[in-house]
Amino acid sequence: MSKEVTLKDVVDRLDLLISLLKSVNEEKIQAIKQQIVGDPVFKKILELADGTREYSVLADEVAKATGKSIRTVKAKISELSEKGAIQGVRKGRKVYYQNTGLYE
Repeated sequence: MSKEVTLKDVVDRLDLLISLLKSVNEEKIQAIKQQIVGDPVFKKILELADGTREYSVLADEVAKATGKSIRTVKAKISELSEKGAIQGVRKGRKVYYQNTGLYE
């Protein structure tokens, strides 16, 4: 007799897995968090990455707010995406970025 797995069971297991991964990598996560907190461009990207701004709009707004070049901001967006701090969501031909909350 097999037990039926519900969506809640899957979510609970994923939550447990995330907790375990965070605890095992706590030092790395804290180091990245400190890097983000100490960088005004990273901070502004995370502040504005709410899923409503398309990539180029996000980059332009961050560049204007921080006084950094678009090129620098786009590199920082890529870096935050690689670190899992923001996630791109494709809608048609455009990509919108949102903060994942991983480093909060």
